[in-house]
Amino acid sequence: MGIRGSADARSSDRVPRDDSAFDLIDVPATVVCAGCGNPDCLGCVLEEPTNQSGVVAIIPWERPGLGFWRRLWQTSTLATVHARTFFSALPEGEVATALKFALVCEAFAVSGLSLGIALIALIAMPSLPALLLQDTALRRTVLRGALAAMFVLVLTMVALHAIHGLALDAAARRFGGRHFGRGLRFGLYACGWDLVTLPFGLLLTALSGGFAAARRAAPLGLTAPAHASQAFLIGMHGLSPETARLAARRAAWFTLGPVLLTLALAVAGVAAALR
Repeated sequence: MGIRGSADARSSDRVPRDDSAFDLIDVPATVVCAGCGNPDCLGCVLEEPTNQSGVVAIIPWERPGLGFWRRLWQTSTLATVHARTFFSALPEGEVATALKFALVCEAFAVSGLSLGIALIALIAMPSLPALLLQDTALRRTVLRGALAAMFVLVLTMVALHAIHGLALDAAARRFGGRHFGRGLRFGLYACGWDLVTLPFGLLLTALSGGFAAARRAAPLGLTAPAHASQAFLIGMHGLSPETARLAARRAAWFTLGPVLLTLALAVAGVAAALR
């Protein structure tokens, strides 16, 4: 009785396991060689798409059979709420697929941000709707500027995330990293942070999980990048935690010049659209 009581006490003290991050993996019924298809082959290609256990990392966005919104939201949530797990085991895949995800995420994120700005503008300038209705030239200018700004902002956000991912690969190379070439996919899937933590995603989180869930998600836009970067450098490049922190800081310096150039081009693009 005493042994069973102590065992029950230990089991009750355990923290409940969070299985939501297990959407990343899929266990095949039969593991075969990616090169020849033979289940007895030890691997006739240099880079195997599976681990030795046969567990294949699958991003929900790249998983067939799921609905569009489910794939988008699950991937964005994993990349933001479970950034360490997601980016430490980021699998290889097509860059084009990750680019589509990035563009969709930023389109939703920028649209929600634009609606918020529009509401603030209406509160600050209540007479603006009447002016737009009366002045055709003003209405066209505002509409053209808004569409151009949204288009340029989407491309800019995707470019900034991609630059950050490439900079992580470059920094890891200097510190003896491995598995190069996934930095671009890191940056593109990092666009999920913006979908979850900007107004549109926070509204959806509040509607689905309550205000407390939205409040917990809001600061992840600031914390997820550091957690994801270090997890990527440790899990994908095999760096130690201390070296990963140094490489992440080096990557931040690598991105400074390209980021400033990208922002300058974005401002120039919007200015040209308004002419």
